[in-house]
Amino acid sequence: MNGLTNEVSLARAVALRGVHAYLRANGWVRAVDALRATADVYLSPQDGREAAIVPASEEYADYGTRIFQIAQQIGRIEGRQRLAVLSDLSLSDSDLVRVRLSNAAADNTVRLTDGAAVLEQAKNLLLAAACSADRPQRMYRAGRNKAAGKYLDRVRLGQSERGSYVINLLSPVAPSLHRQGTLGLVEPFERRVTRMLASGVRASRHAMDRVNRGVADIGEFESRLAEGISANLCRSVARLTEAGNGLEISVSWAMTRPDQQDVGQRVTVAFRPPDVALLEEAARVLADRQERTNEEIQGYVSRLAREKTDPKGTATIKAFVDGTMASVQAVFDSEDYGEVTRAHEARLSVSLEGDLRREGQRWHLRNPRGVTVI
Repeated sequence: MNGLTNEVSLARAVALRGVHAYLRANGWVRAVDALRATADVYLSPQDGREAAIVPASEEYADYGTRIFQIAQQIGRIEGRQRLAVLSDLSLSDSDLVRVRLSNAAADNTVRLTDGAAVLEQAKNLLLAAACSADRPQRMYRAGRNKAAGKYLDRVRLGQSERGSYVINLLSPVAPSLHRQGTLGLVEPFERRVTRMLASGVRASRHAMDRVNRGVADIGEFESRLAEGISANLCRSVARLTEAGNGLEISVSWAMTRPDQQDVGQRVTVAFRPPDVALLEEAARVLADRQERTNEEIQGYVSRLAREKTDPKGTATIKAFVDGTMASVQAVFDSEDYGEVTRAHEARLSVSLEGDLRREGQRWHLRNPRGVTVI
């Protein structure tokens, strides 16, 4: 009895628009009926002999019971458990990102340390897609994109599934107020993120396939930045694939906001252990080629160079970049060059800011500013 009461309570929380969206998406047909003032009638997709009566308002006292009964009908017709149907109805307002590992134990579990790492990388995967949706580029620095950070705060972690180790990430999205088939409309940021994730993993798979065939190089990845490829996405996919000894990522769209660009309701892309090395290398090269704006460095001036008639001068600074000591070259105007010269002669360190970029084996700091002798 308590189980049924809990299910009725779960049904009470289901949004009415989600029920309509689910029925339409699964072939039920709305009937013109005299009950339209208080309820809508849908005919079953098989032969139309069974009718689902959907209450016209969530405010009705028996709303939870009525939705519970509809879930029971759907479960009987589709051959599914009632609780699974209720779960689908409750998720109709969210895009679903499903991350499935291949190496789960027989009881569908993984080690605690592996599970924690997988959750972290699943979060990074969505964060990479959110950054690309805001502004495509080769690499993103953690915490720099406020829109992506706010989006991540709205994502929920859903229940896992049997059959393997699966992480379900629920991305709430506003319901569409336009009729199906309307294209060219500005989508909410949440949908742009999940679309970018689906596009990014597909583009990564396609780029790797072309590289493996020997007909493409890193340029194949760089040409697809607008599709969602980034160093961050490649690295997260690589680490998830390695942790799971294989990976499957799927994205399906909220039923209250059907997708008008992808055919079908789910995009699925698979990765195998041999993909890890290539993904890691793509991530490394993309990161190296990304200019890092407003980067702060601190170190010692190891070399100076300036022509006698040139007011500008070049300095090489020994500083830590990504935890490794590196030589960073920068061109300074007359005033700042005087400061780095003073630091070099006095063997003092300098602190400055600029746009850091790697070219081949060397680092260059463009637009150096805020030079301070320490």
